[in-house]
Amino acid sequence: MKPSGKYIALGVLLIAGCLILFTPIGPKLRAYAGRIISYSSIKLKADKTIPENTYDWELTDLNTEAYSFQNEKGKVVFLNLWATWCKPCLVEIPDIQALYDDYGDKVSFMLVSEEEFSRVNSFALKKGYSLPFFLAENQVPEIFSSSTIPTTYIISKQGKIVMAANGAVDWNSEKIRKLLNQLLAE
Repeated sequence: MKPSGKYIALGVLLIAGCLILFTPIGPKLRAYAGRIISYSSIKLKADKTIPENTYDWELTDLNTEAYSFQNEKGKVVFLNLWATWCKPCLVEIPDIQALYDDYGDKVSFMLVSEEEFSRVNSFALKKGYSLPFFLAENQVPEIFSSSTIPTTYIISKQGKIVMAANGAVDWNSEKIRKLLNQLLAE
């Protein structure tokens, strides 16, 4: 007797469930599925203009001084949401530092964490980064919210999200440099 398609599908689901729950491959599969879901949701934010109330976002820099996102209006902005405990975040920070070294006087870089000041400050000092790190003082605006980190947005002078990405990206690539040069020329 030949098994029906319904039983084959059930068997495949059962095997996949066991792989996800009971083997070392499970966390990798869950992470991959999460990336696919969050990647598609973050891509929907590209080409959207930032709502005016987004500029009310308050942050604190590592000198413990208040900083308003309002200061970014009319600038090309590289906004990265990250955390010190996030391995993909740590992988991409050296690339962001290299990009910042070349574009920091032309592009507004903002690396924003929702962690405690002491944790972010000691990380920046220990690693020797000169990047502009910020702490979110209130909730991240909805247009920038994401279920995963790192999440990065490149925003035009007109306040339009021209690129949105989840996960570790090679930010020091020719593609990114070309995009920044185009945005700066506008």
